[in-house]
Amino acid sequence: MKEFVPLRILSVNPSSVGASSYILLLEADNSQALRFPIVIGSQEAQSISVYLEHIQTSRPLTHDLCVNLLSYSNVSLQKVVITDFKDGIFYANLEINKEGETFQVDARPSDSIALAIRLSIPIFISEKLLTEICIPEEEFMDELEDEFDGLDKSPVVRSKAELEGLLNKALQEENYEEAAKLRDEIEKL
Repeated sequence: MKEFVPLRILSVNPSSVGASSYILLLEADNSQALRFPIVIGSQEAQSISVYLEHIQTSRPLTHDLCVNLLSYSNVSLQKVVITDFKDGIFYANLEINKEGETFQVDARPSDSIALAIRLSIPIFISEKLLTEICIPEEEFMDELEDEFDGLDKSPVVRSKAELEGLLNKALQEENYEEAAKLRDEIEKL
C-alpha cells in the first residue's frame, strides 16, 4: 500500500507561460521543503482564488454547482488524490462513497482541488510521486527571486475611491481574481 501525504495550497499566480494559464503551488502539509507547481487554466484558477479569498459571487461558479449537486445526491466526496505525472500532465482521482462503496473517478487536479476546498476534504499525493516531482527549497527560492527581479518595483498609487470603482467594475464583469487583488489593496489602505 502506498503512503500518502496531505497537501495544502500555497498560492495561485499568473504563469509566465501564457495569459490563460496559472500556477497552483502545492506543498506537503508536513514539510515546507516539499512543494511543486501545477499549471492550471484561468477558469480553475479563478474558482480556487474566489473561494480562498472569500469573495461572494452573484451566481454560483461551476464548482459551486457541482458541490450543490453533490449535496442533493446519495454520494459523498471523500478525498482527492493526485495520482500521476506523465508528459508534463498531472492526473488525479476523486474518491467517492456511494452507499458504502468507494469509487475512483478520474478528474483534472485543478477541478478536484476546487471541489476539495469547497467541501473541506483532504488533498493527497503519494509520497513516492511527491519526492519525484518536488522542487528543492533552494531551487524554488532562486526561481522566486529571479521572477521578482523582473518585476517593476515602483508601486502604482491609487485612491480608495478609484480602487472601489475598479472593484465594482471587476465584480460586475465577474473578474473575481482581479476583484480579490483590488479588495486586498483597499484593505491595505
